[in-house]
Amino acid sequence: MGLHKSIFEIIFFTCLIWTLEAIDKSQIIAKTISLSKADLKTAPPMYDQEGPAQVKVLLYVTSIDAVSEANMDFTVGMLLQLQWVDDRLNRKAVKDFFETNADNFLDVDFENIKKVWAPDVFFPNEKRGDFHNIMTENQMMRLYKGGSIIYVSRLSVTLSCPMNLINYPFDKQTCHLILMSFAYSDKELVFSWTNSTDIMGLISTNGKPVMIDKEVILPQFEIKDVTATYCKRRYHPKSGNNSCLQVNFNLARNIGFYFVQMYIPSTLIVMLSWISFWLTVNSVPGRISLGLLTVLTMTTQSSSVNASLPRVSYTKAIDVWMSTCLVFVFAALLEFAVVNVLSRKDSIQGFSLRHAFAIPRELESRGGGSTADNDVNRPLDGYDDEKKKGRFTKRGIIYATYLDIAARIFFPTCFILFIIIYWLYYVNAAE
Repeated sequence: MGLHKSIFEIIFFTCLIWTLEAIDKSQIIAKTISLSKADLKTAPPMYDQEGPAQVKVLLYVTSIDAVSEANMDFTVGMLLQLQWVDDRLNRKAVKDFFETNADNFLDVDFENIKKVWAPDVFFPNEKRGDFHNIMTENQMMRLYKGGSIIYVSRLSVTLSCPMNLINYPFDKQTCHLILMSFAYSDKELVFSWTNSTDIMGLISTNGKPVMIDKEVILPQFEIKDVTATYCKRRYHPKSGNNSCLQVNFNLARNIGFYFVQMYIPSTLIVMLSWISFWLTVNSVPGRISLGLLTVLTMTTQSSSVNASLPRVSYTKAIDVWMSTCLVFVFAALLEFAVVNVLSRKDSIQGFSLRHAFAIPRELESRGGGSTADNDVNRPLDGYDDEKKKGRFTKRGIIYATYLDIAARIFFPTCFILFIIIYWLYYVNAAE
C-alpha cells in the first residue's frame, strides 16, 4: 500500500505542477496584454518610430486543387506562417518567465490572439478564401524571447490564373500567388521571405520559403518548379508602394489524357472515313452513310472538347487538329460525290458545272409529250436503252474507280504528313 500511495502522490503532484505552469503561462500572457499601454490590436510594431515593421513569411502548400481553364483560376490550401517582433509584449513578466524557465516560448490562447496585432495580409488575385475552423479555428500564436512572435494559420484560397491556351493541350502555365499588406505602404510594413538562417519556424521547409507537400499530385498538370520572388504594387499615387511577395507555380500539362481521349479517337474516325474508298462505286447507301456518320462524329467530338474551354479569340492547337480531321472526313464525303458523278459520264473531257444542271438530250428528243407511264419507267440517269446506257457509263465507272484508287493513297499520305508536322511543331513550341 505504501508503494502505491507514493506512486499516486508523484503522479498527482506532477499533474498539479503542469496545471499550475499552464495557468501561470496563460496568466502571464493575459497580464502582459492587459497592462500594455499601447493598443496592441490597432497599430503595427514601430508604427510611431522610424523604419517599417519587418514581417517574415513562410508558406507550406498542402494542396493544389481545381486548376480550371474555363474559369482561369486554381485553388491552393496552405499553412501561412508570419514572424515579426513586437517589443510591446516584451515586458517584465515575460522576461522573468524566460529567465526562470527552460521553455523557449509562450503559447497565446485563442482569446488573446484576437487582442494582439497581426499583419493585414491579403491576396490581390484572390477570388474566394476560407479559414479552416473544424473543430476549432486552425491558427496558433507563440511568443518567443525578445518579443518575437510567430503566427500560423491554415487557409484555402481560389486565385486568378490568366492562361494562354494557344498551345493547348501542349501548354505550360504559370500561376501566381501574390501576398501583400492591405493598408500599409512599404514605409510602415515590409514583407520578406523567411531564409534558411531562421530557426524558430514552426513549419519545416528545408530552408526554402515555399514548400509543397510531397503528396500533392495534380491530375492534369505536373509541377515543374516553384519560385518565391518580390514585387511592389501601387494602387494610388499618394498611397506609396505596397510591399508584396509573389509565388510562381510553373505547371506543365500532362498530354496522356488528351492523347487517349481526343487524338486517338479522332484519328480512328478519319481512318474510318477511308473505308469508303474501298467500296464499289455502286455502293451508294453504304458510302453516304459512312461519310455522314464520320462528319457528324467529328463535329460532336470537336464540340465536346471546346465545351470545357473558355471562348478565346485565338486558335488553339486542339482546334487545328479537330478542324483538320473534320476537313479530311468531309473531303472523303465529297470524293464520293465526285465519284458518283463521274460514274454516270461517258468521259471526263468536256464536263463542266453547266452539264451538272442539264437534262440529257435523249430526254428532250422524245417525240410528243411524256406520258405518266414513261415518267414512271424512265431511269434516273436519263437512259432507257440498256445498250446505250452501258456504253456511256462504262468509261465513267473506270474513271471513278481510278479516282478511288488515287484517294486510297492520297488521303493517308496527306494525313500522315499532317500528323508529323503537327506534333513536331507543337511539341517544340511547348518546350
